[in-house]
Amino acid sequence: MAMNDELTSGYRRWIEADLAGLEEEADAAFGSVFRAVAPDEPVSPAFTSRTMQAIAGEAASGARRAKRTRRAAATAGGVGLVAAVYFGAGFAVSAMRTAVLGLFDLLVGVIVKTAAGAQAGSDLWGLLGSIGHAASAFVADPKVTVVLLVLQGLALAALVTLQRLLGSDGESWK
Repeated sequence: MAMNDELTSGYRRWIEADLAGLEEEADAAFGSVFRAVAPDEPVSPAFTSRTMQAIAGEAASGARRAKRTRRAAATAGGVGLVAAVYFGAGFAVSAMRTAVLGLFDLLVGVIVKTAAGAQAGSDLWGLLGSIGHAASAFVADPKVTVVLLVLQGLALAALVTLQRLLGSDGESWK
């Protein structure tokens, strides 16, 4: 009963000091009431050990999940790459065929215009103008523009792959 009397009197001192506006005395009274109600108990070593084991187990589980996720992503990426190559190969071959035929058409046109211009006695500017017209007609075709972009992408990919295969170091970029 003595403890209940202490708690009751401490509680009354705290409330009276708080209502009177005496903050420091109210805080001191609250501290004594709190210490009487909730005594400090040290954390047991067994609890600490169980907690650390649970954290270590969860970290290991997270590492295993991350490893499985990386493997799944790598596998899915590989399958996607194979599918992209398989389905894109026909388009790439068709685009290259169109580009080569367009290039041959351009070259034949330039040769014919040059030969016809030479026979007609045209000057250098006329020849350059004909070449410019043929080149602009070649580039203006949307299929050719897409093919050129695809070929540039393939060339860039080949360059990066070659550099990785050769194991280029950082000094080559300086």
